[in-house]
Amino acid sequence: MKNVIFFSLTAMLMGGCDHNHAPAAPESKAMTQEFYGDSFDVAISIPASAIAAQLEGKDTLFTTIDGVIDQTCPNAGCWLNMKLDSGIQKITTDHVFFVPLEGCEGLKAKAKGKAYYDEISVEMLKHYAQEEGKTEAEIAAITEPKKVLNFVATGVMIEGYTEPEGGAKQGSCTHDHGDGEHHDHEHEHEGEQHEEKGGH
Repeated sequence: MKNVIFFSLTAMLMGGCDHNHAPAAPESKAMTQEFYGDSFDVAISIPASAIAAQLEGKDTLFTTIDGVIDQTCPNAGCWLNMKLDSGIQKITTDHVFFVPLEGCEGLKAKAKGKAYYDEISVEMLKHYAQEEGKTEAEIAAITEPKKVLNFVATGVMIEGYTEPEGGAKQGSCTHDHGDGEHHDHEHEHEGEQHEEKGGH
């Protein structure tokens, strides 16, 4: 009888002991979402690569796009490039707001704004190429204006961006805004006037 009681007590003591010594799983942290410019609903968006198809038959498309950042403007933060299957989609801020100058490559992002086709001058194309770090030969090879799919954002959300120690790199805007005003449907960029058609 004593043996039975002793066994029962031992079993109870062992049963109350937690033998699981594995370290607790770290709590999963939600990816941060940093907004630049106007905040917006990020629940609905289309891939940046789908803009052309969505714009077909229209002068202007107002939408929210998503993609992965290839590069941001290293001088002022006035544009960012999203990766496409072939090439990039440039997103400009019209100098109303600015995104980080570095540390965003490979991060997911969404941008709300308008898309339309526009002809970019040789001067502006060379300027972008210089900011993107293109070689002198590549810049010199730009000799004609180019029709491009423009996307001007009112707001950008970058997912998972962490500001570097010591603070983010500060830039300076060297673009000429003419009268100093930002235009909603007609905007100047270094003296170049972009006009939309169709009365939008």
